[in-house]
Amino acid sequence: MLFLRSVTGVVYLVAVTSAVAAPDQQPSAANQLSQLLGPVVEGAVLRALAAERAAQQLCAAAAGQRALGRLEERLDQLGREVAELQGALTAGTERCGNNSGQPPPEESETESEPACERQPLPLAADSSPHQPPERRACARSCLQLRGQGGSPRDGVYWFTGMPVPVLCDFSHDDGGWTLLLTAVSQRGWDTFSVLGRSTNSPSLTDNYSILRHADAIRDLANGTRFAYRIEAQAETGRRRWGGIWFAPRRYSFIDETATQTDVLLARRFDLWTPKDKGIEQRMPWINSRGEFHMFPVLTTTSPGGDDWWGTLVSHESYNDFEQSAWIHPEARSSGTVLYWVKEEWLDA
Repeated sequence: MLFLRSVTGVVYLVAVTSAVAAPDQQPSAANQLSQLLGPVVEGAVLRALAAERAAQQLCAAAAGQRALGRLEERLDQLGREVAELQGALTAGTERCGNNSGQPPPEESETESEPACERQPLPLAADSSPHQPPERRACARSCLQLRGQGGSPRDGVYWFTGMPVPVLCDFSHDDGGWTLLLTAVSQRGWDTFSVLGRSTNSPSLTDNYSILRHADAIRDLANGTRFAYRIEAQAETGRRRWGGIWFAPRRYSFIDETATQTDVLLARRFDLWTPKDKGIEQRMPWINSRGEFHMFPVLTTTSPGGDDWWGTLVSHESYNDFEQSAWIHPEARSSGTVLYWVKEEWLDA
């Protein structure tokens, strides 16, 4: 038989065969038609249901796509609103700053002022041993400070780039000299202490050395040669029994070979001549090889000789002189020795 069937609002005509037929009765035409149309109708119904589900899925996807588009538009709008709020906040801050009567914030010291002193004063003499000051001298050496002009005073300065303070001499031999060593007595000297001693307390009257930093000071200039100055018996006056020498820039203040002999005596203090029993034509060298029973520590003498005249610093175990053997016979004792460097010779 045929009856109407509704599937999600769609009405279908469905043929259903009778469950039981008379045993001796031929199927009626209606039953036969129902049997023929039943599978066809059922397949059509299933296809209709599948098509409907597909349509529903397409509608859901389209709705999701539309919702996603709306969300993207909203995000774009929120981004524009945030940008507008940031601009308004910046403008408001500037207006508040301009109308508050307060001066604009000062720039940091590193931006508005140099972090060093271009015209420094010497460190206080009574502050020895010196500690790093808040603002160091902008120059990197005594010679550079002299080159900046003005009238720098003799004294102790702490220069940019230097790990220790140094004592500058602007009063003698055109100025710009850096003190490397002061040997007042033999006490405490050996091949180790001659490299560095009381490094934060530069002095003309106490034992002192920054010899290990001498080559770094030498390298602050670019000329082919540098100058070194030796003064002896400095306790009796300045510029005595020594002189000024020029040396090739490759020469080292901590040489241990005694081979640096290509030096030129440019200025002499008092009357003496280079000789074996005095200051020799050789840049001072450190006697780390144990020559002369290690008595001379820093000397100009020739290795392998009979004596060690021309010695700036003697080992503390040497007892023949209070200081060192210097020039025979003119100035037998070195007295207080001052050893200086000027990284480049510049005439006044």
